[in-house]
Amino acid sequence: MKITDAGVRKIGEALDKLMTVDISARGSIAVLYEAARAQQEDSLTYSSIQLLKKSIKPGDYVFIVTGWADQYWNVPHFGESDGPPGAVALARSIRIALEALPIIVTDDYLVEGMKKIVNGSGMHCSPPDNLAASIDSSRGFACVPTAAVIPFPQDAPTGELEAARLIEFYKPAMCISIERGGMNEQGRIHGMGGFDYTDSQGKLDYLFLEATRRGITTMGIGDGGNEIGMANIAETIREKVNHGIKIVPSTKVDLLVPATISNWGGYAISCLLAASTGELDAMVAEDIEDRVLKACADADFHDTIGATNMPSVDGCRAPIHLALIKLMRESVMQGMRRHSVDS
Repeated sequence: MKITDAGVRKIGEALDKLMTVDISARGSIAVLYEAARAQQEDSLTYSSIQLLKKSIKPGDYVFIVTGWADQYWNVPHFGESDGPPGAVALARSIRIALEALPIIVTDDYLVEGMKKIVNGSGMHCSPPDNLAASIDSSRGFACVPTAAVIPFPQDAPTGELEAARLIEFYKPAMCISIERGGMNEQGRIHGMGGFDYTDSQGKLDYLFLEATRRGITTMGIGDGGNEIGMANIAETIREKVNHGIKIVPSTKVDLLVPATISNWGGYAISCLLAASTGELDAMVAEDIEDRVLKACADADFHDTIGATNMPSVDGCRAPIHLALIKLMRESVMQGMRRHSVDS
């Protein structure tokens, strides 16, 4: 079923509303969203899929950056559950809808756990140089979709060199960050509460700085004001977000997408990309995400706000996330029926 552009825009507006429902009552998402939305003519999900389709062609590499070791003093080699599921949802959608080759970039100590989350989504993990095999249809049948997961070093000098090497070697069409802390003007990385996490995090800003220098498209998804890309609305964060002066990053992106929970931004983009391309299998789905969230917990990606290592993210247990996905998918299906080319 083909859908009109006007229909895609209307669904995008609905998805923007769903991904920014302030279910946690933190109060910051309205401030972040309104500032980011003011920089775009359309909904942020619509702007996202337009940027994706404009930037990416079949066979292109796409970097997706995620991972946040938010309790390094307590569980030093494990990360939180916001970010990785959204990254995997994006990777799967980009692979299926655009036939691109997703590479998830994260801290070296999170790589093995991240691979388990990729597997939970129904994709295989594959070395980067073998990703193109999964879009080869010459044998007359579709191949299992694949994604790669690669490590990034923690110390800044090595990270800056590695960023340049990765960009030069893979020449990605796009770099996307989801729930990844960004460096402020002093090179420090903070959580939304103002705590300094610099020493436990790879400085993945360098990947985006190098991409920008080379004219590669960039996008950032976040929920706290401290993530890569939030520099786009730095003044708003300094003035209206708690600890804003300290936490606001310095790295800008071509498009910023704030969401109540960062994963939700990934889910919304996944749904609209599927609708706009007609590849409905590219949409995030409740049964898939149920597996992903369980894989997350099994790989020891924890819910910090909820203080638990369960299928839970930012204080919301799995049923909340699955219900939101159901609403997002329903928005797509209703919109496609109402705004199909033939209707």
